[in-house]
Amino acid sequence: MLTIPNLLTLLRLILVPFFLLASINHAWTAAFVIFVTAAVTDILDGMLARRLNQRSRLGALLDPAADKTMMICGYLVYTFEAHLPLIAIPRWLTFVVFIRDFMILTFAYLLYTRVQVKRFPPSWAGKTSTVLQAVTLAATIAVNAFLPQLFLFAQFLFRAALLMTLYSSWDYLRRGEQLLENGTADAARGDAQA
Repeated sequence: MLTIPNLLTLLRLILVPFFLLASINHAWTAAFVIFVTAAVTDILDGMLARRLNQRSRLGALLDPAADKTMMICGYLVYTFEAHLPLIAIPRWLTFVVFIRDFMILTFAYLLYTRVQVKRFPPSWAGKTSTVLQAVTLAATIAVNAFLPQLFLFAQFLFRAALLMTLYSSWDYLRRGEQLLENGTADAARGDAQA
């Protein structure tokens, strides 16, 4: 279980409280460095898991948990922190990001319990949305830390992340509905044959 990819994922989880402490204590540059370090470990653990053939059930559970924990903490702090020097993530964006994640969890639960679909892999829209959300958070931290020149770019990212998050939400709803319909139809055919 203690493979290199899993250790990198655990490191990412360990970085979350340090990221939070740096952000809450207004050490914006340190928070940015920690966030980028976590992003690099995320890229590395997936790459190494494939390259070294070290995929595991533990990694499959820990990896998204580590990603979501960092993102949730980051979006909450950089939306509701009252003493950000230049820019905060708009509440409307944070609301849409959280609703999308809640919707995906709900659909995954329904698919598993209703039609026994055990895998609900992310679509290209979902992956793009997640990357854009992470870049948006990184840009927000950078603007507050040391790159105020990115202020307008961050404003653009807020809107781009919103549009991509809404599109990926629609895409997940569409895919989830198809899987539910197909699973229900298959179950009905099985009952009819029995």
